[in-house]
Amino acid sequence: MATLSLRISIVERDVTKTMQFDPTISVYNACRLIRDKISEANLDQPKDYGLFLADEDIKKGVWLEPGRNLEYYILRNGDLLEYRKKMRTLKVHMLDGTLKTLLVDDSQPVANLMVVICTKIGITNHDEYSLVRETPEEEVENKANFGTLTLKRRKEDREREKDAKMEQLRKKLKTDDEVNWVDPSKTLREQGIDEGEPVLLRRKFFFSDGNIDSHDPVQLNLLYVQARDAILDGTHPVTEDLALQLAGIQTHIQFGNYCETKHRPPFLDLKEFLPQSYTKIKGIEKKIFSEHKNHVGLSELDAKVLYTKTARSLPTYGVTFFLVKEKMKGKNKLVPRLLGVTKDSVLRLDERTKEILKTWPLTTVRRWGASPNTFTLDFGDYSDQYYSVQTTEAEQILQLISGYIDIILKKKKSKDHFGIEGDEGSTMVEDSISPLKATILQHESSQFGKVNTESVAKPAVMRAGAEGARPYGLGHMGNAQYTTVSGRINVHLHHQWDHKITKLRLLSAPQKALCMTISNSQEIITTMKKRIDIKSCYSRIWQRCSKLQQTERDTIDSNKQNISSQIAAMNAATAQVVTLTSGDIDYSRGRQNLLNAASKVGEASQQVLTQIGDDGADESRDILLSLAKAVAHTTAALVVLKLKIAATTCALTTSQLVACTKVVAGTVENPSCKEQLMAAAREVVNAVEDLVSVCNLTQHENNEHLLQELSDAAYKVPLH
Repeated sequence: MATLSLRISIVERDVTKTMQFDPTISVYNACRLIRDKISEANLDQPKDYGLFLADEDIKKGVWLEPGRNLEYYILRNGDLLEYRKKMRTLKVHMLDGTLKTLLVDDSQPVANLMVVICTKIGITNHDEYSLVRETPEEEVENKANFGTLTLKRRKEDREREKDAKMEQLRKKLKTDDEVNWVDPSKTLREQGIDEGEPVLLRRKFFFSDGNIDSHDPVQLNLLYVQARDAILDGTHPVTEDLALQLAGIQTHIQFGNYCETKHRPPFLDLKEFLPQSYTKIKGIEKKIFSEHKNHVGLSELDAKVLYTKTARSLPTYGVTFFLVKEKMKGKNKLVPRLLGVTKDSVLRLDERTKEILKTWPLTTVRRWGASPNTFTLDFGDYSDQYYSVQTTEAEQILQLISGYIDIILKKKKSKDHFGIEGDEGSTMVEDSISPLKATILQHESSQFGKVNTESVAKPAVMRAGAEGARPYGLGHMGNAQYTTVSGRINVHLHHQWDHKITKLRLLSAPQKALCMTISNSQEIITTMKKRIDIKSCYSRIWQRCSKLQQTERDTIDSNKQNISSQIAAMNAATAQVVTLTSGDIDYSRGRQNLLNAASKVGEASQQVLTQIGDDGADESRDILLSLAKAVAHTTAALVVLKLKIAATTCALTTSQLVACTKVVAGTVENPSCKEQLMAAAREVVNAVEDLVSVCNLTQHENNEHLLQELSDAAYKVPLH
């Protein structure tokens, strides 16, 4: 059997040794084998150590999963594996300013780490919290983002393309678009978060926050700080009276009971107690202290409960805002709009006042779709049409809605089913049964029970069984047990078996005719009702088919756009290769082979665009190809004239222009493709000008007519 030879590095001891492994061995057994064979590997707890496949890029390093085999990771002989500790430190900032340093498993995704982080801090519902990166904005903007054949752009490019009006609104409305949430599906290492970078812990899902009270001081403090900051920065609009009420509670929390000699203007920094729009009002601080007087004797925890309870009454509390663009009704124009997501609904809000314009419960959302530039909600039979908006944060909106639905399903699954979502009228009955005194707990129906008396023995004996076992005659039946049936019995109701006399009446002819007419009318009404129901069913089916067709068309258009963008990026990269290889570099193959290959790439790209129906630039492509061929023909006249050394460069640049044109012709509307085409054209211009300059240096009288012909041919090159 083939063996795998790997170099094992014990990082803590700076020791590297080579070991032989069976490729089918699990990573867990490989670690155990390393500890057995290498004495330096016997460190602390074995469960805290694992194998790490390092990479030059720290983000691409991989922790080997204990349950996987070595062959799963496609290892080769001589590869280096690090036997190192999986535990690392993580600095977590709290909203109240405190900093906690925790030990976490570097090999686990952030979603699993949240259980450990929240447990150590004292938070039970870990699935409602997440981490936020506090990387300075300047560092994010200056970070390089290189790549080929992708749709990713540098942040500065995206910022230049953003609408100035949308950017101003985004800053004013404090939306969730710019919050840098940590991806829960990736590890800290994969996201480049090292041990020195702190992260911020904050609530992402507002689901069970209504249950937080003074018995949970940790979560209460976090909820109070987050609600306070959201009100002060304008995320939640408040009236002046409510702002004063909240400021009075906040003053009591920070400074204790009201003291007339101490708490008088100017004492407060109003920016820390009121939204910015109310800080300039004259006499506002006196009104705050008037509210402060109302809370004398209230403890700090109870004051925080009161603050969060008051904040929870705001219509925008618990709403995560996203600034989007929607189509104006009746016009082909996009206007700004706020899209909000809560624990039970999706909201459409006014972009300036945050007034709720429309509410869709999450239970009515049948499906949703996210693309790089759009987000669409389909409400099925609850709405005649779907709601689609333009946004670059579609993936973030999708994750938020999915997160709320996951929490709802998880809470519903873990509910205690004693009397919940079952028989709400059922009661809990406890029966004591002699002689063993066993206790039975069971549900009893709330409906009235019926008494059913039957003969179980001859002669019949009926006794109550509450006093235990009793012997009785007619043979020997010792220690008999009787079952006690408890329920509600209406004793005062008795069935009376009365003998009723049935009388038969014969109908007259007019009465028979009337009954027949009524019967026929009922049959006609029943038949027409069935037909109406069938037509209504057909109408609903047709509406659903129309929605499905529209959704499919939108999906196809989105996919066409993505394919066109990727092909444009590929063509631009190919044209760039053609341009960059025009210098004096040693080649192993002829450059003409490269130009021919580039032309084939352009032809293949055009065939793909034609197949998917994206051929809107056919006219521009034909014009470009005709102009490129004209440049080639006119430049050929220069080569005919016997200045071979200078004309060779001109011919090569012309071939380069033709190849570049063939590559980018199908996607010439893309800015990158345009730039590569212009670069190739500029090289042809430079080559022609160089050729004319060389000719001008030739001042022999015998060659004057040749010089004139060469100049005329050069000026005929149609570079426009």
